[in-house]
Amino acid sequence: MFIKSISFLLIATLLFLSVPAVRSADVAELKHSLPDFRGISSWNGLVGLTMFSPDGKHLAMSGKGGDVLLYDTETGKLLYTIEPADFQGFSFTPDGKFILGQMRADLSVFVYDLATGKPVRQIRGLGKLAAINKGYSPGLLNMVNGVPLMGQEMGPVPMLDDWKTVLMNRNDKEFTLVDFQSGDKVFEIEHEKYSAGWEATKLALVLLATVAGAPSATLLLGSTSAPRVSPGGKFLLIANGNKFPTLWDLQARKLVKAIDTGDKVFWSNFSPDDSMIATSDSKGITKIWSTASGDLITTIGSKSSQGLAAGWTDDSSKILVMPVRKGELKAHRVKDASVSHTFPGSQAGGFLFNNSGSRLLAIPTKNKKVLFQIWDTETGRLLSTAPRIKGQNGLISAKWSPDDSKIVTASGIKKVIQLWNSRGEHLQDLRNSTMPMQFSPDGRFLATGGEEGPKKEDTGYIWSLPARRD
Repeated sequence: MFIKSISFLLIATLLFLSVPAVRSADVAELKHSLPDFRGISSWNGLVGLTMFSPDGKHLAMSGKGGDVLLYDTETGKLLYTIEPADFQGFSFTPDGKFILGQMRADLSVFVYDLATGKPVRQIRGLGKLAAINKGYSPGLLNMVNGVPLMGQEMGPVPMLDDWKTVLMNRNDKEFTLVDFQSGDKVFEIEHEKYSAGWEATKLALVLLATVAGAPSATLLLGSTSAPRVSPGGKFLLIANGNKFPTLWDLQARKLVKAIDTGDKVFWSNFSPDDSMIATSDSKGITKIWSTASGDLITTIGSKSSQGLAAGWTDDSSKILVMPVRKGELKAHRVKDASVSHTFPGSQAGGFLFNNSGSRLLAIPTKNKKVLFQIWDTETGRLLSTAPRIKGQNGLISAKWSPDDSKIVTASGIKKVIQLWNSRGEHLQDLRNSTMPMQFSPDGRFLATGGEEGPKKEDTGYIWSLPARRD
């Protein structure tokens, strides 16, 4: 009897083990396929757009005809298209009434009625000469958002935080604050004296030099101006490659100071509390200034240790400086410029802050076993490591969910999107999905590009997500 009982238990155990394990449900579920989507192409210069309205009810995507498609998020129904336009910026207004699109060629802004998609007005951008100079100039990377490809995804239109005014770039030296609902000028900002004659002369000299085999002459045109608005919306800093970036008080409508940085500056970064602005010059020296007075607080870096101001800790006590060439991301104390901590093995430019600024996703340098790492920004403590499978390319884009509980990553423009939790644990490969990708503001949905069918035709997707799953 005992032997029979043992035999029965053994057989039952073997049968149990032979039953395939039940696969847990996917985190993201495909909600809608959007066949009119147009994907990113680095060869053809096509940028991608996936952007939800602030209430999450609408989704804007780049269309096959060069237009912008507006969908109902819940039903996946195409509501209307905005006629073909070469946009580089796109935004919804928080009140849900308007859509703004900024043209790539001259930075003019078109305002559309969200309910109908009909144009309401146009706000003039750059003059013709300035537009040619801007298009011809190579430009520089003016903002660190770490991983995402520059120029591959549409960014937002440069609206101020009050969403009443838009910052218009007239010629890279003169700017205007414009009321986007009326189109009226609110405030004229003169960063430098503008001379149409000198700009035309520079362009002619650059064209001649380029024909003669000196393409570096394009630097004479300067870079695309890099206006930065502080997180609180009070201050504006304009840097366009001269030695005197200008700091403005937008609320008081006045110049705070033309800051003497000592060298050409293209790069700047405000502290989270609006009290400081960091500038990094062409020699890799970072200087921190008071926004109240424009006075110098501290200097970081040297000829042998060049870096760019990449971001701040949430309490504004430390600034993160990214190496220009070799080296690792470092956190410096603002009060004395000393190094607080480093992020060992981090790739220059390969990082992305979460929404609260408390975590940092970083790509390691020359480590094919690790896809990314999660660090505590304040202490530099390594929190988690995401493995990289054999043959997988490194990341070129990553996005945090609004509640910082999930991360989506892409290892190439046409590579499948992967979904992770905040501990760096792989949750799901989103089948057929590709860049671009964007979470809805409430975190309930994820929009991605995609490819479907034997011909790999572009198809966009809307995925539904649980509120939180770690």
